[in-house]
Amino acid sequence: MLGNFDYEVALEILGQSKQPLIQMRYDEMKKENPNQDLLKFVQKRLNAINELMDELNPEDEYLILRILDKSDDLRKIV
Repeated sequence: MLGNFDYEVALEILGQSKQPLIQMRYDEMKKENPNQDLLKFVQKRLNAINELMDELNPEDEYLILRILDKSDDLRKIV
């Protein structure tokens, strides 16, 4: 069984994965004509990460282990 520490680290990894998206959204919104499709895409990705963070709990060992594994494809898409 995983400990609370692993759960907290997984949440931190998910939170950090939002930073490039937030920066991308900020940079795009500063443009004279921001690309609305890009902004929608970024927002959907942020929403998905937020939902995962909200729904993740310490008993979700399978997901937590995947989030903690740097070589797992899940880490590449969040």
